[in-house]
Amino acid sequence: MERKRIKILGSPVDRIDQKEALENIRLFLSAEKGRHVVTLNPEMIVRARSDRDFSGIINGADLVVADGMGVLRAASYLARRTGDPFVDVRHLLAVAIGGTLFPQRIKDVLPEKVSGVDLIRMICESDFAVGKKIYLLGAGEGIAEKAGAVLKGRYPDVGIVGAEEGFRGEIGPEENGAILDRINSKSPDMIFVALGAPKQEKWIHENLEKMPSVRLAMGVGGSFDAISGKTRRAPEVFQVHGMEWLWRFALQPRRAGRIYNAALKFSWLIFRDKEDKITNK
Repeated sequence: MERKRIKILGSPVDRIDQKEALENIRLFLSAEKGRHVVTLNPEMIVRARSDRDFSGIINGADLVVADGMGVLRAASYLARRTGDPFVDVRHLLAVAIGGTLFPQRIKDVLPEKVSGVDLIRMICESDFAVGKKIYLLGAGEGIAEKAGAVLKGRYPDVGIVGAEEGFRGEIGPEENGAILDRINSKSPDMIFVALGAPKQEKWIHENLEKMPSVRLAMGVGGSFDAISGKTRRAPEVFQVHGMEWLWRFALQPRRAGRIYNAALKFSWLIFRDKEDKITNK
């Protein structure tokens, strides 16, 4: 499929909605080699500015979707930026307030938020996933297994063939080889990796070619926690109005540093950067 891709602070995002993302994934599953899907959020964009390897992986991914209203707001603001700080402050406030009160107003550049947990659901509900095999890797002890059990119950026509918890820190070749052996023994068509960014993207980049049956590999962050019921996803009103960060902070105050990067630092970088603007690739 033909793609239109923009860049925000050096990180690419494909200008597609959920339906188009799903169509891309359908095509990936019939491709000759594995494809890497990145679900990009503001925190990842901030991290990529100081992590060259991570930035390269995002730029080289086969599909990058906007996982967060903050990404949509940034795209909308950058498309309107004039270079006059007084005008741009008004634009920034209009995007922030308009995105909260009238979220449809910020979808003129990027049409829709496409989160990892929503993509998992849509893939499992799709006709093309019937008979396909999925492996879950990541999250804390027992979480992937619980998420797999939930998915099996909801989508019996999709095969959840394996689920295992993530690993802490760096792992050596022997341990990584054992993980790959377990995955390859199940010959999955898809693997969802919940190790957190940038760890999950780097693991996929380094290991995708070592999993010959896999046609789709996607980093999904905290999706297993939400699917398993360990954490409650923000109510729809928070999601629609881009206030999921406030919900996460209320439930997990220890995430304050990450929320700072995703909300405040990201917004400041978008406003401060004098060169970046929406560019089609």
